[in-house]
Amino acid sequence: MHKKPIIIIIGSYKKRAILFCILLISLLILSMFIFNISHPVFNNTSSKPIVIDPGHGGIDGGSSHNDLLEKNINLEVSLKLKKILSDKNIRVVMTRDKDISLESKSDLKSSRYRRDLNARKSIIDKNNAELFVSIHVNAHPKNTKAQGVQVIHYPESRDSEHLAKEISDSINKIVFNEFLKTEQIKAEVLTGNFYVLRESKSPGVIVEIGFITTPEDRELIQNEDYQYKMVTAIAQGIIEYIANRN
Repeated sequence: MHKKPIIIIIGSYKKRAILFCILLISLLILSMFIFNISHPVFNNTSSKPIVIDPGHGGIDGGSSHNDLLEKNINLEVSLKLKKILSDKNIRVVMTRDKDISLESKSDLKSSRYRRDLNARKSIIDKNNAELFVSIHVNAHPKNTKAQGVQVIHYPESRDSEHLAKEISDSINKIVFNEFLKTEQIKAEVLTGNFYVLRESKSPGVIVEIGFITTPEDRELIQNEDYQYKMVTAIAQGIIEYIANRN
């Protein structure tokens, strides 16, 4: 007398389980499809690399405060940026991956400083880079309250301007709004007639990640979490730039 209702209940349960599994699989497929549309360059297959240029190095320490040297911060941040991009299947070339200057790699008959810059430009051009990002730390000895990030592009390059804006927007969102939870400081987009920006064939920007001469920024640029958020933001800006351009 009681077997039939039990069979009906069991049958109904199996149907619900099957329907639930179908729904779950459908949602999973849909989410994967949406993810691939929203992040097309995560599976980047371009033969062109992105060049990361840690500023200064070797005999050239860059800006400094006591024993804190810009060249070391630049390299730390650049290596983190390389890992983030490489994990997203984006090919990366470094102008330097250790504490060296690059003037010996240039045949230019000029000063050590100009030969170093020329070597960086040559690495960008020889690799036919998709784009380049040069990592630096800012300094303003006469204004120890200067704070924030500056993203600098050559004024006559529209592609570089677009790249600067994407990176700046990403830094504002990920670093300042979400991580530091402030709207008082913003990443600035500026123009500059710097050698690497002007002479390189590929679009590119200089990112000054903070002021070594300001106590608050000086603490941040040495902070692992800040560095990680910064490179995450720069990488996301690069990804958005490539996606929108394509």
